[in-house]
Amino acid sequence: MWELLESPSVIPPQPQTRFNRENTMRSFLIAASLSLMASSAMAQTAPQEFVDKAASSGMYEIQSSEIVLTDANADANVQAFAQKMIEDHTKAAGDLKAAATKSGLSVPAAPDAKHAAMVSDLSTASDKVSVYKKQQLDAHEEAVALHQSYGSAGTDPNLKAYADATTPVLKMHLEHIKMLNEKSASAVTGAGTSVSSGQSGMNDNAAGVDSSASGGQGTGSGTSTAAPAN
Repeated sequence: MWELLESPSVIPPQPQTRFNRENTMRSFLIAASLSLMASSAMAQTAPQEFVDKAASSGMYEIQSSEIVLTDANADANVQAFAQKMIEDHTKAAGDLKAAATKSGLSVPAAPDAKHAAMVSDLSTASDKVSVYKKQQLDAHEEAVALHQSYGSAGTDPNLKAYADATTPVLKMHLEHIKMLNEKSASAVTGAGTSVSSGQSGMNDNAAGVDSSASGGQGTGSGTSTAAPAN
């Protein structure tokens, strides 16, 4: 009887079974997924922030393109691209303003500090065309990412419609400026190859002249040192 009243012995911990391990891993994955979704929701661009960024980017496109159009070193391809940027981004600015107005949001009247600095750097650059093409590549990569992201995850329906409509145009611009930059790189490479080939030809010609001169000197030397026949 006294044995029945004794404290039960402590049950040692049982080894974790495969079922328990799978449940633990599943709980961890669910928690991680929820945390990631929460982080993504917090990272979404707010409507007013999107308007500010998109408007500033568009103003940079117009102002920088107006600058390069006045540069005498801009060839026909660069001028055509710059003119297209002015036309397309002027239209996009109007579309953005209409969408923002519908949603009760304000549109900035001037570019932000980052884009203003880019315009300033371009205006004072000695090689405006090169700086313009590099800036345009970076700017359009950012613009595509901004509009595409808001089109898929934005919260304002008017701005989402604007972003969805504008993204294909920005992607077309991006491909165009990539081609212009690749063409410039190819031209530089081709010029370098031509110079190298020309230099190689000059060296070959010089070697030929040296050989001829050496042969002529050898002949002369042989003539002068030959013993007269008896």
